[in-house]
Amino acid sequence: MAGFRAYISTSLDGYIADRDGSIAWMQPFAAVDYGFADFMKHIGTLVMGRTTYDQLHAMGHWPHDGQRCIVVTSRGMETAPDYVEPWVGDLAQLAERLRRDSPGDVWVTGGAKAIRAFLDLGAIDHLDLFVMPLLLGDGKKLFEPSERGGRLSFLGARTFANGVVKLSYVVG
Repeated sequence: MAGFRAYISTSLDGYIADRDGSIAWMQPFAAVDYGFADFMKHIGTLVMGRTTYDQLHAMGHWPHDGQRCIVVTSRGMETAPDYVEPWVGDLAQLAERLRRDSPGDVWVTGGAKAIRAFLDLGAIDHLDLFVMPLLLGDGKKLFEPSERGGRLSFLGARTFANGVVKLSYVVG
């Protein structure tokens, strides 16, 4: 049975994108290996929201070639890379299906709406949060408001020489 994971970077003040929706602020931190390749060895399916998909697709090359990716969207997708499929149905059904059928864990990669929706369903099992030593002051918050809270159990922390801190939690 597949687990659901969130693995995401945030500014110290809790933003995943600046006020223009850009993630370019993360570039100064890109030269360090944070263990992404090891993380991806366990991932069978990516799930992302439409805004995240559109940002990645606009880069000109798809960074997840050969990896199954489901885009949660309310509108059709005219063109998409191989292995990318839209999902317009019920998220609880998607979570149930992926937990049962994904060949590896499911990475809920973003954005904030998708992560919040899967947290509210109780689907996310594990959260790796990379806190970047930068204050954006404004932008897109990682955790959108919700009526549902949630308890996290701390697994550990790792610090990197550039000031980034990885915080790992089990959700629930």
